[in-house]
Amino acid sequence: MMLAMPTLRILLSRKVYQVEFMSALPLFYFPSLQQTSGSVLLDEETRRHAITVLRMQPQESIMLTDGLGVSAIATIDKADKKSLLVSIVKVEHHPAPERKIMLGVSLLKNGARFEWMLEKVTEIGITEIFPILSERTERQHFRQERFQQIIVSASLQSGRFHFPVLNAPIKFSSLFDIQLPAARFIAHCMEGQKHKLLGQHEDSIVLVGPEGDFTEAELDLAIQHSFVPVSLGDTRLRSETAGVVAATMLRP
Repeated sequence: MMLAMPTLRILLSRKVYQVEFMSALPLFYFPSLQQTSGSVLLDEETRRHAITVLRMQPQESIMLTDGLGVSAIATIDKADKKSLLVSIVKVEHHPAPERKIMLGVSLLKNGARFEWMLEKVTEIGITEIFPILSERTERQHFRQERFQQIIVSASLQSGRFHFPVLNAPIKFSSLFDIQLPAARFIAHCMEGQKHKLLGQHEDSIVLVGPEGDFTEAELDLAIQHSFVPVSLGDTRLRSETAGVVAATMLRP
């Protein structure tokens, strides 16, 4: 059916307005979204941010996501100092990213630097993170709950409906027992031939070492498992900066 040009413009403008309206809504995390319908009571953290920080009122709309690809527009029914009650209006399923971009990175001695890196690579679009325990990794403590909160917050900030997967720490040698993408790269500062890391149009993974870099034995082991040595530039980067740069360079 052929539409008249004015009618087509109206429909297109409505479509654009709808997309802009949805993207402008405050986004909150609600992990049980797929099992929920009707009215739901949101948690205290969400209530505090929506009411105290954003000063939202009844009849206003928010967006919820479970971080697994499902989102919902909800209308605020009740908002006070004790509770935030909303009604689910519309649920939408979002396709997963076309390609996986994985980052294997050593835990860092300075926990705050590792947290900063998690935040930034989440915003950039990393889909899965492997915290690595290599020979020169100085910090073994892994704050799963804290790190997961940072990923959730960064995902909401950047409007992601699919949150990155944060795996438990894994020994460097055990990483190769996992089914990994065919496009494999390892960034290091040692001498030797290195390729420039380029954006990939297929699933890929890049490894970044600790403050003291990978050992030669670890590099050799990675190469034996089809990892390509790569450079992240002409300057020596901190590990957390290298993680961010590598995540950025892998994007096509």
